[in-house]
Amino acid sequence: MEGAELMEHPIHTLADGAASPALTSRLDGGIAAWAQLVDAVREAALHAQVVAAGEAVTNALTGGHKILVAGNGGSAAIASHVAAEFLGKCVHDRAPLPAINLAESLSSVTAIGNDYGYGQVFVRGVRGLGRAGDVYVAMSTSGRSPNIVASLAAARELGITTIAMTGAGGEHLRDDVDHLLVVPSHETPRIQEVHMLWAHAWCEAVDDLSQPGA
Repeated sequence: MEGAELMEHPIHTLADGAASPALTSRLDGGIAAWAQLVDAVREAALHAQVVAAGEAVTNALTGGHKILVAGNGGSAAIASHVAAEFLGKCVHDRAPLPAINLAESLSSVTAIGNDYGYGQVFVRGVRGLGRAGDVYVAMSTSGRSPNIVASLAAARELGITTIAMTGAGGEHLRDDVDHLLVVPSHETPRIQEVHMLWAHAWCEAVDDLSQPGA
């Protein structure tokens, strides 16, 4: 609105250069956390679980099935990225592959949330779009997002292969999904970064396998 005053925020009072210590601290902290995570994500059992989940993805696509992806907040953005990698490409040109981010449609999410409650936004997406043989990749850094937990249960009822990507504390989902991938961290940004690493590995492998003579 013309003439409206800028809402006061502490960042408006920062002097030039005052952000450098915070930026340096966060950057160094993130790098240090990743240095620890590198060995953790290489751990043999976890590595094998990620490969097995990736094989479920490739097997579904080989069989003419589709990939459903969902998450809240930052995980919704990752879901959008992952679906785009399959429908478009990741590293190689190839024919499009079927993948849907259940959080993509603002109209659907808000309509379902308004009419049935936010806990149902992914359940109805799974039930409406999922079929036996599909794969559902659900992301929740805590493993406790009610709409993710409910949608995983709905997917299993329909014979959809379920992959839950979570962080430390999400181990309680182990008996409720086909593939549980737990990032050994409690830091949401680091968990989401590893989720993207794993998903990129799957997408890149699918691109490699889609090349003539692969």
